[in-house]
Amino acid sequence: MIDAFMFAKEAQGRSPKTLEEYRYYLRAFDTLQGGLRLEDLTPDRINRYVANYRRRSQAGGRLAAAYLKSLASWLSDSGYWSTPLGGSVLASVKAPRFRKEREGYTREEADLILRTLDTWTHRTALRDKAVVITFMATGCRLNEIRELRLRDVHIERPLERSWIFIRGETSKGRQSRKIRLDPKAAGAIEMYRLDERPQADGDAPLFLGEEGQHFTLNSFQTYTGRLRDRFKAAGMSNWTAHRNRHWWATESHAAGMTIFDIQAEGGWKDVNMVRRYTKNRPFEELQQMPTALSSVIRALPSNRVRNMRGQMTKRRVS
Repeated sequence: MIDAFMFAKEAQGRSPKTLEEYRYYLRAFDTLQGGLRLEDLTPDRINRYVANYRRRSQAGGRLAAAYLKSLASWLSDSGYWSTPLGGSVLASVKAPRFRKEREGYTREEADLILRTLDTWTHRTALRDKAVVITFMATGCRLNEIRELRLRDVHIERPLERSWIFIRGETSKGRQSRKIRLDPKAAGAIEMYRLDERPQADGDAPLFLGEEGQHFTLNSFQTYTGRLRDRFKAAGMSNWTAHRNRHWWATESHAAGMTIFDIQAEGGWKDVNMVRRYTKNRPFEELQQMPTALSSVIRALPSNRVRNMRGQMTKRRVS
């Protein structure tokens, strides 16, 4: 039934990452429970399983409940297994609430990350630096970075014109998009490609494992976990791949990008999601920015600005 359910989800056009998450949580449940039959899929069993899962991970407990409820709804809709009245057998199960705070790095933390990268000299340092800087510079999701191909990266001169292409099939939103590549990130990728990355055709993955293999989703998650351990050793205790996305959105907004520009480059379907990632500027920071009127005045010819100031001076004197 899990296999049939996965085929149905794939036919609906779910992204590879979403499908892999469905498969992981459903298989983990089935394995831990010792292999179940449909009649064993009861609210009491699921509630106990989710409660135990939440002790390890609140987010994981919520996902486990959501995916099992989705399976039960499909079983009901497909006529395989349902209540006597035809509804989902897990309709009464409530996915535990979990609000994940979307917080990026502080300026001090971002500075610590960059200073830490400068100290790395281990065997795969060039790759690791390129991965971290690309996360920070683009706000890409973990799987989007993992799935980058050599042909997706466009290093141009000057470096400010560099960009990457995110293919729709690798993205959660299923939409292709272009993202500007910061010169520091472009330089880090170019150094990695020239000095550490074996030559290959354009369809080969950009980032490779230590044995030259393409990262699977699980192995790339494990790899970013090792990066987190390196940062923790340097005094940065809460580095994660996805926090870079929060930081990128917040800093892009602070740099002057509109939420619509951030939505387009970040690959969000709903602009309200961008609002959850970005943070309002502190009032003290707003005080340092030009107002709408001062921006217009700055654009005026200099002689008109001098005339306006002269008239204001005359009035104060009179």
